[in-house]
Amino acid sequence: MAGKMADIQGLWPQVLEAAKNRRRFTWMLLGHNATVLSYDGTTLTLNWNNQGAYDNFVNSGSRSVLEDALAAVLNPPPAVELVVEGKTPSVLAHLTPEGPATQVHVSVAVTPPDPSPQLVEAATSTLHLVLAQTAFLMHEQGNNQAAALLVDVEDVELVPGNRFGDWEDAVLIVPPYLVPRFTEEVTAAIWPVFEHVAGRHGLEVGGITAAPALPDIGHNWQQVLQERLAKGAASNQASRTRAKGIVPLLSKEGFVFDSREEVLVYEALKRAQAALPQDSTISIFPLPMGRVGSGNAWTPDFLITVAGRVGIIEVDGPHHQRRFGADSTRDRHWRNSGIVHIERILVEETSADADLDALVRQFLTRLREYR
Repeated sequence: MAGKMADIQGLWPQVLEAAKNRRRFTWMLLGHNATVLSYDGTTLTLNWNNQGAYDNFVNSGSRSVLEDALAAVLNPPPAVELVVEGKTPSVLAHLTPEGPATQVHVSVAVTPPDPSPQLVEAATSTLHLVLAQTAFLMHEQGNNQAAALLVDVEDVELVPGNRFGDWEDAVLIVPPYLVPRFTEEVTAAIWPVFEHVAGRHGLEVGGITAAPALPDIGHNWQQVLQERLAKGAASNQASRTRAKGIVPLLSKEGFVFDSREEVLVYEALKRAQAALPQDSTISIFPLPMGRVGSGNAWTPDFLITVAGRVGIIEVDGPHHQRRFGADSTRDRHWRNSGIVHIERILVEETSADADLDALVRQFLTRLREYR
């Protein structure tokens, strides 16, 4: 028996590799949850460390994948017996999708044990480490736009990549207003770096997406939401955010903002305002709604007044690269309706306060000097 066990222990990595080539989900289940308990040359007994993993193995049809993998490595292939947590199994008839009923050994346990808190914490910490190292690598590679977006990720979750659970995808949990910023171009840039870092930590991820964080609510959520809706209906400020059905998460001094970058621009405008004398200062209007001469109701990111002149600042994300024509048309309508200067600040230009302050000063200078 000892010799046979040594043989199967030596061949087990090949069996796992053969299973991986057939179905990744089966390979993941076996590698993380099953160990060889005994082998006598004709029967292989596998011990599963928890009921949930065993159930996934049986219900997903992975038993036939394992049998094929064994046949590829051992001739003749052994019969397979399964036990859970080393307990004496009972024998039940189990109908597999591939054929008639076969004898399968299951444990008498009906309640799966809770996952170890230490294991859960370790897995979560690893994912957060992967996220952090990916963000720093994106920054070091010069992709500050992606790095800034990753800074705002609140959590990372692993979910089945398809309905069979053959692989897992990483889901970046972000504030709702940030989800549209994770465009196909952005995720395509993040993905290879994230995949590489995850692999260095022993994680295999099949893809990456962004999803909105669920709001924290209490038992009085209806009253809270009614108050927010009633308050929001009385003002044009941030109407664009409300029209999207998004509960504003970014607010400052009573103003609501669509993005973190808009908050940074607002802070830069306030610094410029504070540096000016009281008799020659500026006014700042974040996300006001206005009707222009063309009949459209639009919401600029910022409307600024200085020295009897009115200008607009727009904070442009990557999606504006494909909207140049539409933005140009809108800017022309703004100018025809009395807006003398429009400045477009890219999100990449908001990462450093000094650079942002210089852009704001330049905007105010052009607005003052407009003829």
